[in-house]
Amino acid sequence: MEFIDRLKLFIKSRGVGQTKFEELVGFSRGYISKVKTSIGADKLSNIVEVFPELNLDWLITGKGEMIIPPAPSAPSEPTIGTTEECSVEYKSKYLEMLEENRFLRIEIEKLRKT
Repeated sequence: MEFIDRLKLFIKSRGVGQTKFEELVGFSRGYISKVKTSIGADKLSNIVEVFPELNLDWLITGKGEMIIPPAPSAPSEPTIGTTEECSVEYKSKYLEMLEENRFLRIEIEKLRKT
């Protein structure tokens, strides 16, 4: 199953149509229909902001579960940083790596063609 197939499966699982999903995450109308392989980090960030339960590992690689299981109840006072701060930092680094990966794949394809 390819990235776009997993994205469409997630959209269906949320019970919204593709057009409504595009509206919710700030994509232009018909954007998903035009996606061939993957999308940029900025678009992934938009999706995760609206649907934080989506497992990015699953969406990008197909590994793991579609939905992130709910975490056990957290202690009343976080110790070092907050879970939200760590999550934002993790997502930011992850999205940067995805963008770099995407760029490198394009470069590899260019090199193969020459």
